[in-house]
Order: sequence, then structure tokens, then C-alpha cells
Amino acid sequence: MHQIPSKNILLLNPAKLHQLDFQLKTKARSLGFGSRLYYLEVNPETASALWLKTQNLDSTAISQHAQAGLSHELDFYEAYGRKEGKAFMLPHQIIRKPFQIGDESFNLALILPDAPAHFEVCPKLFSIQEVHQHILRALETLISLQELGYLHADLKREHFVIYQNRVCLIDFEQVQPLNTTSQAMNATPRYMAPELFQGQAKSLQSEVYALGIIFYEWLTGQRLEATDYQDWALLHCQHFKPELPAQYQALQSLLQNMLRKHSQDRLSDFKAVKQALLTEIA
Repeated sequence: MHQIPSKNILLLNPAKLHQLDFQLKTKARSLGFGSRLYYLEVNPETASALWLKTQNLDSTAISQHAQAGLSHELDFYEAYGRKEGKAFMLPHQIIRKPFQIGDESFNLALILPDAPAHFEVCPKLFSIQEVHQHILRALETLISLQELGYLHADLKREHFVIYQNRVCLIDFEQVQPLNTTSQAMNATPRYMAPELFQGQAKSLQSEVYALGIIFYEWLTGQRLEATDYQDWALLHCQHFKPELPAQYQALQSLLQNMLRKHSQDRLSDFKAVKQALLTEIA
């Protein structure tokens, strides 16, 4: 059995990947884009496992776009993954050479340890103080990324994971420097701030909005629903009025200030969110 090392770099031999018992876990829609996500059980006794993320060598424009996203993510890991203080990143291994799994060939891959989702646990199992700490720990990871000078640009609740008692972020395919003016519409409508539906660029304020949606869905146990892109736009721009359950009313003001319709009225960044949270629970 391969053992997952505790340091920040995983070590699998690319030449022997075809010998390992990878299980394909890609969602059906992503398969059509050439994306491949494999699961590998490393040690059943310790429940340790790995995920391998790669891209089929397809010539279609969609697959080329996905390949560029994966390459961008690998670049980010290579640039910052080995640096001290980057505790928001999981241990990882990057492969940039040909390898094979089953009857498919690849030349790029990211390998990460399996880690449970931070927002998977039901908040009803927590005291209010533990809820505050759970939220604060997620905030700290985003503050670290902000201080590095980047937006995650694709925040979702499943992109926060727990590894060795620390909260980490995953899926950096869309990560971008702060103040980037690109208006590429590659966000997930469920988490899109109103201004993104109006063609504005992603910003710290739109990230704060996305995090507010994550907090809202986690605390209420309800997922926002819409039938299509236009319905999502109407929901976020006009109809959505967040209301927390009675036991979390102390966080209502914080949430409202994260989810203001106009970005200039919203909390300005994750440090401001943290300060507002600490003020609420003081």
C-alpha cells in the first residue's frame, strides 16, 4: 500500500498509475467535456484515499478550455504550494508527463488526498459558539488567499474541505489575481452576485456574496432553487431575501451585509466579514 506522506507533496509514480485500482467518479456532464476524476483507496484500515483529476486529450474546443483550466490550476499549485504559510492548500502531486489509466491517455494531472467537506456537518449538532468557529475557520482560509492577492472565483460549499484539522480550499481552476477586469461568465449561478449577471467582473465583493450564500444554505439546511439562468438572475437580483432560523438570529445582520444586492453596500472583503463576525459574537 502507498502511504500518504504528511509533507505537502504526494508521491505516486506516474509510470505505474495504470497498475493502480482507480475508480472513475466523474459526473456525466463533465465526461463530455473530457474531464476525468478518479478515486483511489490507499489504505482501507485508515480510510485514506486519493483523488486524481485529469483531462482527456481531446481536440474539441470545450475540452481544450477544460485542459486550460486544469493547467491554470497546476500553475497555481506550483507557484504557491511549496511556500510556507499556504495552509489553505492540500498536500498535492502534479504530473506533467504522459501516463495511462485504463485505455485512456493523459499528460496532466493533479493528485490530492481525500478530505471531507467542511460544510458537510449539520450545524444543528453544534453549539452557537461552535457554529461561529466553524464559519471563522472558513473565513481564515479566504483571508489567506486574499492576502496572497487572489480571488478563488468559484466558491462553493464543496470547495471547503478539512484535512488534518485545518480548513483547505480546492478547485483553483478559475483562481485569478485581485482586480482582474476579465468579465468571463464562468461562475456557478447558484453563487453568483447580482452584478455578475449584469456583466461586471468578479471581485472581493462578489466573493463575499458567494460565501454568504454558502453560509445561508448551511445554516438553514435549504438549497436555493431555480430552473434556468434567467430564473437565477431574477432570484439573486430581485427576489432573494435571506432569513435565518431563530437560533442563528445573531448572524442575521452579518448575512444581510454579505448579501446586499449592490456590491458597494456589501462588506468589502473577507477581513471585513471576519471583523463583523467577531463584533456579532463579542
